[in-house]
Amino acid sequence: MAYDPESHVNAQRRERVFTILVAAIFGMVLLRLFSLQVLAGTRYRELSEENRIRVEVLTAPRGEIRDRKGRLMTDNVPSFTVTIDPYEKTYVSNQGYLDSTLVRLSGILGVDPEELIDKVKKERKQSFLVIRLKRNADLKSVAYVSEHRAELPGVEVEAEPLRRYPYGLFASHLLGYVGEISDKELEDPRFATSYMRGDLIGRAGIERQYESYLRGVDGKRFVEVNAMGRKAELLGNKHPILPKRGADVTLSIDLDLQRAAEQAFQPGTRGAVVALDPRTGEVLALASKPNYDPNEFSTGITQARWNEMSQGGNYPLFNRAIQAAYPPGSTLKPFVALAGLDMHAISSTTTFQEPCYGYFQFGRRRFGCWEKTGHGLLSLRDAIKHSCDVYFYQLGVRSGLGRISDFMKRLTASERTGIDLPQERRGLFPDPAWYDRRYGAGRWSKGLVLNLAIGQGEVSLTPIKLVQLTAVIASNGLLFRPHLLRQVTRDGVDIPHAVPLEDSLRSDLGLSQGDLVAVRSAMVAVVNEGGGTGGQARVDSVIVAGKTGTAQNPHGNDHALFICFAPAANPVIAVAVLVENAGHGSSAAAPLAQKVLQAYFHPAKPESAAVIAGN
Repeated sequence: MAYDPESHVNAQRRERVFTILVAAIFGMVLLRLFSLQVLAGTRYRELSEENRIRVEVLTAPRGEIRDRKGRLMTDNVPSFTVTIDPYEKTYVSNQGYLDSTLVRLSGILGVDPEELIDKVKKERKQSFLVIRLKRNADLKSVAYVSEHRAELPGVEVEAEPLRRYPYGLFASHLLGYVGEISDKELEDPRFATSYMRGDLIGRAGIERQYESYLRGVDGKRFVEVNAMGRKAELLGNKHPILPKRGADVTLSIDLDLQRAAEQAFQPGTRGAVVALDPRTGEVLALASKPNYDPNEFSTGITQARWNEMSQGGNYPLFNRAIQAAYPPGSTLKPFVALAGLDMHAISSTTTFQEPCYGYFQFGRRRFGCWEKTGHGLLSLRDAIKHSCDVYFYQLGVRSGLGRISDFMKRLTASERTGIDLPQERRGLFPDPAWYDRRYGAGRWSKGLVLNLAIGQGEVSLTPIKLVQLTAVIASNGLLFRPHLLRQVTRDGVDIPHAVPLEDSLRSDLGLSQGDLVAVRSAMVAVVNEGGGTGGQARVDSVIVAGKTGTAQNPHGNDHALFICFAPAANPVIAVAVLVENAGHGSSAAAPLAQKVLQAYFHPAKPESAAVIAGN
């Protein structure tokens, strides 16, 4: 075959084109590899690690709560939590297998299977995190899960701190409890950025009030997941971020006094006791009965148990010390007397023209005195000592509703005390404007002031407000905001500005010292003189000043009340007692106050935590 120069040239041209094309392809491949491995290498390496590395949360322990003497009231203990990863690949491809695993676990953990299935279905839609199935699992359950891991894909046993209340029922309304954060709360901007599903949050009491201090900062652990979905600790530069424990809180509470207040109640009794230092406003004891065991909430409470505790007649979750307002009865009389003295409607020696015959006639209505045979002609001191209703009926008429209500506003009777506990309720001392709104302008009886003057009718006060006002008399006219927080420390170092300055907690009401002396003298007579109604509050070697009260209750038996402070000459403690449906304050409430005062001034030898918790 003859040589064709033109064909040779065409062949060389095709060879060069092919070579260039191959070189271009290789160039593009190399360029792409350079882009993937050099330019975008870090990003794809992170994506790769995200596919094989799982970030797990290390729950931070909450801070401890202690009393004023440093005695432990709340802490944490190690516990086991059983979790499941619903996105484990076995379950992603087989939903039925996930349900059967949950049914199997329900028998092991002692939880209703439908409850577990519903919990997982709900939470897996909102998060890719593992789901807690059972907090504080017992060792038998932990051992079973550990031994059958191969048959329970995605199921793990995690170690977590468990909130513990070593005294159980003791001081439960004061301390409060913790519970899992709700879906609604997670939508709240205040919680959305710092809480995750399954996190615990303070629900009541100090746990809720000082959540920002007590809650720690969770850590992180990085684990590598293999092709079988099993995990192992990842070494290298992925070191765990350790959790930081919450701050420790010290309260003004005295455990011994708190114990005395709680033990003063008879079993099955409903009521409250609050004791504070009238010199500072520090709360020394705050008890409400009936109470509950906050440990139940640490491990998760069933809906049935919640309904049992939150419904029915006793309402153990209800903090009667700050959330319930009652007619104060005759415990209001010292303050009505102060009002009359302050406006010069009476003096300490005033006697009214109308003696007490056991009743007072006002218009066509007869208002009775608790003493049916009457008290006769009395001065202010004796009227308080004997708790004469007729004297205070006449004082109410002479003073007038407007002036008495103005004085009660000065005492902040209708305002919250501002105690550092959540959900405090307001009290009420109605004024003319209140009655105008309720009945229409001027369409209410002027005789309403008679009932108000003896602490009946529409007036209502919480036990914490009642003890705050009692402390006004004890402290020569100073109004303190009751408070519980004494100190906040993190790693042994005080957190600055955590505790309010004393000046911000105190205000001077500008009351006459002479008026206060007159009322204090009468309250001393109530407890220490013959014929006084508060004799059952006497304490050896201590002069107690007090006032009994019996509040009418349209729904049952009368409520019993008592207020006091001691020593009368230089008070260091003020106490308010409320016992629901117990009858007379002299016989049902004063003895409880006496037990609290006895514990304060003549304390028994210290006892162990086990003894305290067992009583």
